[in-house]
Amino acid sequence: MITRFDRRLFLIPLVASICLAGAATRAEISDSPREGTQQSDRYERSRMGTKPEEWARRLDDSRPDVRLEAVKLLSESPDPAVHEYLMQAVEKPDARVAAAAVDALGKIGAKDASGFLSERLFLAGTSAGLRQRILVALGRIKDPTAGQRVLDFSAGETNGELRATAIRVLGEIGDSSVRAELRDLDARENDPTFKTLLSDADAKITAREAAAGRQ
Repeated sequence: MITRFDRRLFLIPLVASICLAGAATRAEISDSPREGTQQSDRYERSRMGTKPEEWARRLDDSRPDVRLEAVKLLSESPDPAVHEYLMQAVEKPDARVAAAAVDALGKIGAKDASGFLSERLFLAGTSAGLRQRILVALGRIKDPTAGQRVLDFSAGETNGELRATAIRVLGEIGDSSVRAELRDLDARENDPTFKTLLSDADAKITAREAAAGRQ
């Protein structure tokens, strides 16, 4: 005869095995790294909003990671309106946000931001690091209207690294209207390194002009 005590002894391991199986299944579902990352990404995106104007408001959030995420979302949007928001981000006091916004404007080739970026090269409050990023961004944007301001910057800059970058960027921009002044700088330059950079920039501008003429 099976007593009530015997039944309890039989049921305990059965219930335990069912619980363990359920726990293992739940763990398999929830502990997947990819699943967890995707859920986290979806949550963050929903928390940030879905429109550029919502992301732009996050640029003033008290949390640095949220501000940087806002720049990232703006940089990934195909909406041209984000260019203005990114320019606003460049003026934010958070240096990381400003740097990320400059990089984003360069990456997406925002020509409508080239004048804004060019002028920031001359502002006293712009750090050397941010100037370097601005020059690189202008080289990626390749807007000829920025050529003169970059040339002016290179002519008056005393930081050798920044000046060298500015001269290289002149070649990337390819503005033929500054060629005469560029050659004049080359003629007055005594440093052989900078003379080489100026000559290379001149050659790039000439090559771009020739290529455009063949099209």
